[in-house]
Amino acid sequence: MVLVFGTTYYAKRPFGWQTANWYYTKAYMGALMSYAIVIYKTYGPPQLNLAFLHRLIVDENVEYLLLAFFWLMMKPMVVTLLPFVVFSLFHVITYTRSTLIPAVFPGVTLEIQRVRQEERSGTVRTGLSAAGRVSKYMGDWSSKYYSPALREVGVWEVAVVGAWIVLGAVTFQTPLLAPPFYFQFLRMRYALSAPTRAAFRRVRGFLDKMLTPPSASASVPGLVTDSYIRVRDFLIKIGDVIMDPAAQQQQQQPQPQR
Repeated sequence: MVLVFGTTYYAKRPFGWQTANWYYTKAYMGALMSYAIVIYKTYGPPQLNLAFLHRLIVDENVEYLLLAFFWLMMKPMVVTLLPFVVFSLFHVITYTRSTLIPAVFPGVTLEIQRVRQEERSGTVRTGLSAAGRVSKYMGDWSSKYYSPALREVGVWEVAVVGAWIVLGAVTFQTPLLAPPFYFQFLRMRYALSAPTRAAFRRVRGFLDKMLTPPSASASVPGLVTDSYIRVRDFLIKIGDVIMDPAAQQQQQQPQPQR
């Protein structure tokens, strides 16, 4: 909730940049607290062994915790907040529906379960209380939009944030450390997240249509098309190595002479 409200006030910038940056900081501090709590609830106290470290490395919550800390240390970039806001919004909805509402209205959970059973059987006889209707609506809304939201967040992380960071580094608006750090984050997401891989495919499809023949406009310079194809093919090779490093090692091994 700190993240959601902090981002809202930062986007509005109602009291000038200094106060807006304060809300930006609070938004990312909220993200850090949220992910730290989730990680602690999942793994418990830290353990000094390689197995525990490996579990942390491949956990997306740890990846986003490190990314949130990195953005907190950098100059404010509003485009980096959107993925965290989307995740936080669904967390708030889930927590409200599964914890807060049942704490105030203890019978809501059984009430909703009964109505859902009736819906599955096609005989809805029981109405819902006001709290039950709110809780059910939140659950239905979350179920409907969670997966589409993840897909759009993936595209935003790849296309918008990635382009923003590269352009910022080229124009010296962001530190040169930002692109390699963020691309390492994307590399991990590509290896572990199907939505992220789908996001790369969507971005590639869009750029192919806009910049390569026969669908590209005749006004697109050949130099732009050639440069895009080189960068695209380079990134494809990196993606292949990420998904199948053993195959790449086999290709690099010298063939025995006959």
